[in-house]
Parts: sequence; structure tokens; C-alpha cells
Amino acid sequence: MKKSLLFLAVSFIIFNVSAQQNQVQNANNALRSGELDKAKKAVDLAAENETTKNLTKMWYYRGKTYLAIYDNKKEYKDLDPDAALKAVVSFINCLKGDKDNIYKDEVTGLLVASAIRLYNNGTDAYRKGNFDRATQSLTAIFDVFPFDKDKGLTRSNISVESLNYDLYSIAFDSKNFVKAKEYLQKLIDAKYKSPEIYLNMSRIYLNDKDTAKALSYIEMGRSMFDDNVKLINAELLIYIQQHKTDILLEKISKAIESTPDNELLYYTQGLIYNDKKEADKAEASFKKVLEIKPDHLDANFELGKLYFNKGVEWNNKASSLPLSESKKANEFDENAKTAFKKGLPYFEKAHELNPNDMTVVQSLMKAYRITGDDAKFNALKEQTDKLKTKGK
Repeated sequence: MKKSLLFLAVSFIIFNVSAQQNQVQNANNALRSGELDKAKKAVDLAAENETTKNLTKMWYYRGKTYLAIYDNKKEYKDLDPDAALKAVVSFINCLKGDKDNIYKDEVTGLLVASAIRLYNNGTDAYRKGNFDRATQSLTAIFDVFPFDKDKGLTRSNISVESLNYDLYSIAFDSKNFVKAKEYLQKLIDAKYKSPEIYLNMSRIYLNDKDTAKALSYIEMGRSMFDDNVKLINAELLIYIQQHKTDILLEKISKAIESTPDNELLYYTQGLIYNDKKEADKAEASFKKVLEIKPDHLDANFELGKLYFNKGVEWNNKASSLPLSESKKANEFDENAKTAFKKGLPYFEKAHELNPNDMTVVQSLMKAYRITGDDAKFNALKEQTDKLKTKGK
């Protein structure tokens, strides 16, 4: 009796193991016949069972099944939204267990192909605002790189740095600034070629009220991208907030000594003098920019604006005089007209350089109106109205 019970128990265990191993074969058979729903059901059962869940062959068929599900969107698009992720995980587990390199050559290619699909999945989720799914998909790809000896991912423009950049963008857009800082720092450590990473790291620290740290990242960025206008303006803004524009002016003066033909240094200098209400010095700096680069859009616009503001000041002075000082009022009016006319060529040049910049257009139209040039005012208005209509 005891022997019979023992025999039955052993027989049951053998039958159970055999049944579960049959699920692996069932998955393979269903996969070959294109019945992906049946293949999925069989391989999922095998993946859950203690006797088969660690089999290299099971991971092989599981990966192939989920890759096929992902690729067959027409018939099986709703079968599993995480098919690409499950394919990647399965192929990685297959390679880890493949001690005799039976599957290595085939599965390495399948793994890279699955990772590329997973990347597309992640970026698509990001575009749709599904930040959690995007993060999960892209993060899983890091585990693929150790197996990608032939650089298949790199050839598809997927690298550790590009993934860190995408993940920083997702974290930044979802306002997860702790994670954003983590990925930004990885990019900075890797010397990633983008001024934006220094700019946004600085913005995060400014949001944390850590101005010193914010400035340090701007300076790091400037050391790599010394002519980037956004970084220059960010640095200028921080120094203004700290009421330390004199320090920045000193730094710029020293930089001009070593690179006297750098128009961006003079442009920044002009912006600072403008902020300090030192119009004559600002004028000299912006003119220096145009000596070096006559088609500098911003310097042309800033000069036009500077003369326009001078004209407004003279007008205000004239209107504040009593009636008894009509002679002085006329003198101030003439000064105003001279200033407005002086600014016109710079506004016109800025408009020539960028005809679609509405800030420039509106400033130029104001200048035409004040100087009484109705013909040019009407022509520009007509041109602007056409642009607006075309835009609609």
C-alpha cells in the first residue's frame, strides 16, 4: 500500500512537470501557427509555474510570443499593451540563463529589435502625456546595453545619454524635479552637448531658491557654450537679481580684453548698461556689436528701442513744461523727433532680418506713426494684416 501511494505521488509529480513543459511546447506550436492568443496563454502559464518559470527555453518562447504580439497590431493590438516590455525582459532572462550559448546569436538580435520597439512605445507614451508608462519603458532599455555588443541600439540613435536626456525631459515636464536633477547630472557628468541641460538645472535650483547653485551651473554651461544667448541672458538675470551687475561687467571687460571681436560680449554689456539706465554706455556697446556683426538682429532692435525711449523721454519733458516755456518745449520736441528718426534705421534693419517678428513690427509701426511717415506705416500695416490672415 505504501509503495502504491509513493508510486502515485511520484507519477503525479512527473505528470505535472511534463504537463507544464508541454505548455512551453504548446506556446511554440501556437506561435508557429500564428495563434498568438493561445501562445500567450500557454507561455504565461509556463512562466508562473515553479517547474518551468526558470527554463531558458520558456523565456525564449515568451520573448518571441510578446514580440510577435507587439508587431501584429492589426489583429492583436489589445492583447497586451506591455508586449514590448515583456519581450525585452524575457529575452534578457533567456540570455542570462543561456550558459551554453544556444540562443545567444538569435536572441541578441531579437532583444535589440524589442528594445527599439520599447523605445518607440516610451516616446509615444511621452507625447501622449503618459509619463509613468514612458518612464517605465525607457528605463528598462538600460538593461539591454550590456548584451548589445554590435551596437545595434547606437545605430538606431539610442544611447545611454539619449535615454537620460529623454528621462530628464519626462521628469521635467511632469514636474518631478528631484528625478530631473538626477538625470541632468548624469548628462552633465557625461559632457552631453546641449546648453539646455545647464539652463534647466539652473532653473530647478532657482526654483529651490538656491541662487548660488543656479549660477554655478550657468557658469559651467558658459564654459562649454560661451556664445549661447540663452545662457548669457540667464547669467545676466541671476546677477541682476543678486544686484551684482558690476561683477558681471568686470568679467565681461576682462573677456573683451582677450577676445575683442566677440560681439556677444558687447551685446551682454549693452544689456547690463540698459538695465542700469546708463543709455550712453549701452548705445556704445550695441554699436560695437554692429561694427563686428551688422546683421545682429537683437543689437539692431535694442538700439532702435534705446533711441525710441529717448524720444519718449524728450516728449515727456516737453509736455511737462509750462506754457510760458514754449521755446524750450519746441527744442525738446525737436530732440524727440531726432531720437525717433535715429532709431528708425535700426528697427528697419531688425525687420529686414526677421519680417515675422511681431515685436519688431509693432515697434516699427509706432516709430512710423510718431515720425509721421504715413505711407510706410500703412504699407507695413497692410503687410502685417495679410500675415495675420494667412496665419488663420
